[in-house]
This record gives sequence, structure tokens and C-alpha cells, in this order.
Amino acid sequence: MNTQMIIFLILAILAIACSVLVLQLRRISHRVVSMAFVFFAIAGLYFLLGADFIGIIQIIVYAGAVTILFIFGMMMTEHRNVTFSAHPRRAHRVLSFIGVATLLGFMLYGILGLDLPASEPYEGTAEAIGLELYGHYVVAFLAMGFLLTAALIGAIVIARKEAE
Repeated sequence: MNTQMIIFLILAILAIACSVLVLQLRRISHRVVSMAFVFFAIAGLYFLLGADFIGIIQIIVYAGAVTILFIFGMMMTEHRNVTFSAHPRRAHRVLSFIGVATLLGFMLYGILGLDLPASEPYEGTAEAIGLELYGHYVVAFLAMGFLLTAALIGAIVIARKEAE
């Protein structure tokens, strides 16, 4: 087992453990911190794959901006009154387990059944990603901007109603 595999296992275990903590913790602030660790672990996996640009974007956008957005949302809303069910019903647990196991089975079947041709790895630069994003996918990029603006306006409206 080489060093790269050890680092991968550490980052993968960290991402999975913190993802489970996001679901298990009761306080929203603890969930946000755990989610930030998930984002950093995923960025580490990108760095391990050699996708440095995507890793930096992961840190800037998700670990930075999205986590700060959640913190602002916590500050603007009354989150202390929000409670999560301590003990889900047994039927919910069984159905959740069956659903996750089925999804995992389909994913493994699809991944193991792939017949990918051997090719050279893609080394995307910031210029190539920018040309692709603003060239072929400019409409989707603009639609995403409009969607995020609408979500921000909706969050402000909800926060103002709670304040009144």
C-alpha cells in the first residue's frame, strides 16, 4: 500500500464519517461544521487525482461560499425552534436501508459493467474550462445565475416574514 492509497483512504473515511455526522448531529451549527469538513475532504480527493483547479474551486465555492451561506441563513432565521425527530420510526429506517442498498446495487452494477476505452487522462486548465463553460454551456451558466438569484430573493423574503 503506497502513500497515495493511504491518503485516499484517510480522506474517504473523513468524508464518509463527516457526512454521517451531518445526518446524526442535532444542532444545525454542528452540522454546518461537519459539512465543511466533507467539502475539504472532497477537495483533498480532487488534489489527489491531480485536478488542482477543481480542488481549489471546491474549496472556494463549497467550503467557503456555501458554508458561509448556511451560517448567514442560521443567523437570519430562528433555527432554535427547529427540532429534528430523535428516533425515526422503524419502518422509515427499514425503507431507507432498502432504498440505499438498492441504489448502491444499481450503481455498482453500472460501474462494474462499464467498458471504458483506455485513454490519456484529461488535463484541464483554467483556460480550457473557461472556454468550455462560456462557449458551449453559456445558456446553462446564465440559467444557474438566475436560479441562484431567485433562491437568494426567496431566502430574504422568508427571513423578513419570520422577523415580522
